[in-house]
Amino acid sequence: MKAAWITNPRGGDLSISVGETDAPVPHDDRIVVDVEAVGLTFAEPTWATNGTLPLPDGSQRALPVIIGHEFAGRVAAAGSATSGFANGDRVVGLIDFWRNGAAADQASVLPAEVTHLPDNVSALDACTLPIGALTAWQALFDFARLKKGESVLIHGGAGAVGSFAIQIARDAGARVVATARGRDAVALCSALGADHAIDTASERFEDVAGPVDVVFDTVGHDLLERSWSFLGRSGRLVTISGEAEDAPSPERARALGIEAHWFIVKPDPAQLAEIVARVADGRIAVQIDRTYPLSDARKAFAEAENRARRGKTVLLVRGAVGS
Repeated sequence: MKAAWITNPRGGDLSISVGETDAPVPHDDRIVVDVEAVGLTFAEPTWATNGTLPLPDGSQRALPVIIGHEFAGRVAAAGSATSGFANGDRVVGLIDFWRNGAAADQASVLPAEVTHLPDNVSALDACTLPIGALTAWQALFDFARLKKGESVLIHGGAGAVGSFAIQIARDAGARVVATARGRDAVALCSALGADHAIDTASERFEDVAGPVDVVFDTVGHDLLERSWSFLGRSGRLVTISGEAEDAPSPERARALGIEAHWFIVKPDPAQLAEIVARVADGRIAVQIDRTYPLSDARKAFAEAENRARRGKTVLLVRGAVGS
């Protein structure tokens, strides 16, 4: 089968290539999926899970590493120890980052990594959800415990995660303030439902945002640092910027009387099913920036470095992604 992979974890985007490899071997506890579309995350070539760190069991990860961990497709073979899935079922999911991704003709996934995809959500739209929308969901509800009537400040509201966070928070009945950089990005935040969109190129959020209960940061750096003192006591600060070593200090949070969390998204089929249902009924809209065929995976990464992006870039593995 054809697959896009990283051949050198220290080689960056230039290490991405497309070649032929063996199809996944069926296992009793796995589901083999005919992949239709894959969402790209452009930081993926730098991830430590690509071979710069040992696997959780201490062994060295074998190269090459297939990229693209959020995907949509159809079940080709369901293992005998799996349940709830049958050949031909439409599915969407997130593969654990320590395993090979789905930028390939077929992918091997665990039942706990996928959920069913209804007929009125395309594979193209669905493959953008398992990282961006699921990250936003877990940040707002698992960590920030956002409630109806509360207010949330979302840093990076026009980004792949922030654009979903605006919609999910608004759908939950929260007042949403978003930061973004540039007129077009601010306009997108407003169109997605932000009550107030702030252009960080010309305004300081502290001067115009007003008090909020939650800050969800997807940007880091100065915006994150300034958010610590912006929250009142009992506020909740959640960030996904940086690495584990950049996680907020618990001691600093306690001194300020707030909560502070850093996390990485995890597969959760039940949460993903809730998100998919909101896409199906029009409560969450998907932003697609560009699409490329699987064979142009390296080109997709190279071109992303030289242009502003609004929404997700997707690899199309099979042509019929609209159903």
